[in-house]
Amino acid sequence: MMNYVIGIDLGGTNIRAAAVTPGGEIFHRIKISSEVEKGKERVVKNLLDMIEEIDRRAKGEGRRLISVGLGIPGTIFYDRGVIAQSPNFPDWIDFDLKSRLAKDISLPFFIDNDANAAAIGEGWQGAGRDEKSFCCLTLGTGIGGGLVFNGDIWHGEDGMGGEIGHLIVDPDGPACGCGGRGCLETYASATGIIRMAKESYYSGDAVGLRERSNNNIDAVSSEMIYNLAKEGDYYARDILRAMSRHLGIGLADLVNLLNIGLIIIGGGVAAAWDLFITDTTKEMRERSYKVPGERVRIVRASCGDDAGILGAACIALKHSNFKERGGSI
Repeated sequence: MMNYVIGIDLGGTNIRAAAVTPGGEIFHRIKISSEVEKGKERVVKNLLDMIEEIDRRAKGEGRRLISVGLGIPGTIFYDRGVIAQSPNFPDWIDFDLKSRLAKDISLPFFIDNDANAAAIGEGWQGAGRDEKSFCCLTLGTGIGGGLVFNGDIWHGEDGMGGEIGHLIVDPDGPACGCGGRGCLETYASATGIIRMAKESYYSGDAVGLRERSNNNIDAVSSEMIYNLAKEGDYYARDILRAMSRHLGIGLADLVNLLNIGLIIIGGGVAAAWDLFITDTTKEMRERSYKVPGERVRIVRASCGDDAGILGAACIALKHSNFKERGGSI
């Protein structure tokens, strides 16, 4: 009988899960709504239903489920499977998810932060394959970060290591949801890009954006900005230049602090890669020490939406002591 694990990427909007072999092959994918608004028990039920459905399909193929890995946004006590707090799940305060799941399924569960899971996924099967140490940033609604040192995630003392989105890139910058000001997330995330666009929405330069959004400021999206920039709209390109500059400052901080050799950038904002990476790299090199700044490679993530699933699966496999996983994580 062939063994497999389930990797789950639990988000505030959707849950994505799949069966994964020890070699990194994904099969039996499922994606459903998280239904956060219906409370924690509904989310837990959705998780259990997905696990049951995937296992039903896999059993029909002669496969045996040996463990489950979950990537979840927020502060995670990964060693105990407890979610201290999560921005996407407001009622999950000191929630012992591992024990709750164990009430219904007698399987080993392993839980970590979703950005850490994405970093592990890229290290196992993606852009960080065969690399022992690297940083991984996910530029999405916010900014997630994972730090891999010598093949292991750096969790820090409280499980919050790698909060790259909250590096301060402008001490007098806009307020951030974390309670600080001028965090990288306020400039280089989709939310930050939208914020900058809305601040100057009624200026004379934003004619194209107003037309594209039908004069509805609430309709502005980061994708709208990317598309306008691709079409040569100077206003949209200025916004992405500001995003690029602040991202470069943040990356320079990483390079100067860690002397890291590889930085992987993924997430939805990375869809605009060609519009920001040149300016970002230039800014980073101007602000970092010459030798590490010139040596570091900045690459685009290659696992796409599968990074979190693969990372969660790799966590489960690693703790299950499988030797045939492959890769460097």
